Amino acid sequence: MTFHEFLLQQSTSIRNDIYHSSFVQGIGSDNLSQTQRDYYVAQDTYYTDYFGKLFDLMTEKLTPLQQASKPVSTDEQTAHDALLASQAMLNIPPDQHNLAYLEHMEKAIMQGDATNAMLALLPCTESYHLIGTHFINKFPNNTYEPWLAYYTSPDYKAFTQWSWQVVDQQVPDWQKLSFETQQAYLSTYLTSYQYELTFWDQAARH
Repeated sequence: MTFHEFLLQQSTSIRNDIYHSSFVQGIGSDNLSQTQRDYYVAQDTYYTDYFGKLFDLMTEKLTPLQQASKPVSTDEQTAHDALLASQAMLNIPPDQHNLAYLEHMEKAIMQGDATNAMLALLPCTESYHLIGTHFINKFPNNTYEPWLAYYTSPDYKAFTQWSWQVVDQQVPDWQKLSFETQQAYLSTYLTSYQYELTFWDQAARH
């Protein structure tokens, strides 16, 4: 079992909660209100802009070979457009849960090693791909199918697989890590996953 496979195993319960969260279910079954979509797109637009800066900081910690092998990033505006937000989203400020998530990732990047930095960002990358894979083509004529298609596209899949590959390269013998190091890495990763769940839950409340 590789390190990323171990991590996915540890995050199964949170990811199942994400699959069953009402907003994610709404994407999968074409059942979201305009207010919900406006709120989510507003939050995610702020988040992805800041995430891009954090990703650059994380990338600086990687080896030259890992940096060179990174697939070209795709524009998540395509996914935002797929949710058909209205102009009202422009007046919605970033919420506290959003800012707290970004702060967690930034601290993990600035205070930890390359692996800790990668693990702070990984739940966002992989969970969106896995959400798309879980729901794609499950609901006929789904208005939000383009959102699911974006996160299951060859380009996004390649980006996710690159992320997994980097984690596995950084910790090829993760079983030999001390218990304390394993727990520290796992804490960074699972905390980000918990913030992912909160992100979806907050979107559903609007």
